[in-house]
Amino acid sequence: MQDKQIEVILNPTSDFFDENDSRWAQQKNLLVSDLQGRATKVEKRIEPVEGMKGGLETLIITLGPAVITGIVDVVKAWLSRDKSTKIELSANINGKMVSFTADANGLDKNMLKEFLQQAIEKAS
Repeated sequence: MQDKQIEVILNPTSDFFDENDSRWAQQKNLLVSDLQGRATKVEKRIEPVEGMKGGLETLIITLGPAVITGIVDVVKAWLSRDKSTKIELSANINGKMVSFTADANGLDKNMLKEFLQQAIEKAS
């Protein structure tokens, strides 16, 4: 299981910032920067959307069991910087998308860690 890896989609959102606000872009870039070096791979994918400048941005990290604790710490620290932020983590587990949503007020580090561990264990 140590070699097993999984892709997790991260969708950060804010109740305060508009999606096109440069301050929001800075916060998301900080998240990416913090994740780099922790996750096996960090990637931004942008899908064109008609009428939307730049397109829909998706943040994808690849991780294995050895980096779960570091990822959980990064997510918790990032959420605690701004109480208006939330983050949804989704993983494809045996063909089914499973999600976990957290905000600064309700992040249970153990639950997030367990979610990621289960995602890796059950990934085919």
